[in-house]
Amino acid sequence: MLLVLLVAYADSIAQEKPQILVNLSQNDRQSGQIELVQPDKLDNLLMMQISNNRQREGVPGFRILIFSQSGQAAMARANETRVSFMRSFPEMEAYQQYNNPNFQVFVGDFRTKNEALREMKKIERRFSRAFIVPDIIDISK
Repeated sequence: MLLVLLVAYADSIAQEKPQILVNLSQNDRQSGQIELVQPDKLDNLLMMQISNNRQREGVPGFRILIFSQSGQAAMARANETRVSFMRSFPEMEAYQQYNNPNFQVFVGDFRTKNEALREMKKIERRFSRAFIVPDIIDISK
C-alpha cells in the first residue's frame, strides 16, 4: 500500500519539483535544532499511511496451522483440536476460523519466522501435520 502511495506521490510531484529542506542551527554547544520543510503533499501522504495503519487489526507475522479440514464433522473436529492444543500449550493462543470450504485452527502470534520455527519444533511432536503460514497477527497481548 505504501509503495502505491509513494508512486502516486512521485508522479504528482514530478512536475512541481518540490524540495525537502533540512535547516540545522545550533544555539549553543549543548543543543541544536532541526527544521524540516517539506511539501504539503508529503504530509498528506504520511497522514494517509498513519490512518491506514490504525485501521489494521494487527501486523504481518506468522502463525502455525495445526488443523484444516472440510466436511460435515470438520467444525467439531476443529473445535476438539483447538481445545486439545490449549490443554497442551496453555501459554499460546489458538484461533479457529472458517475459510471456505475448510475449518482451520491456527496457533501463536509470531513476529518472525524464526520465532514460529522454534515453537513449531515443540508443536509438531503432538500435531505432526503442522506448518507455518504468514498471517496478520495480534501483538497487543
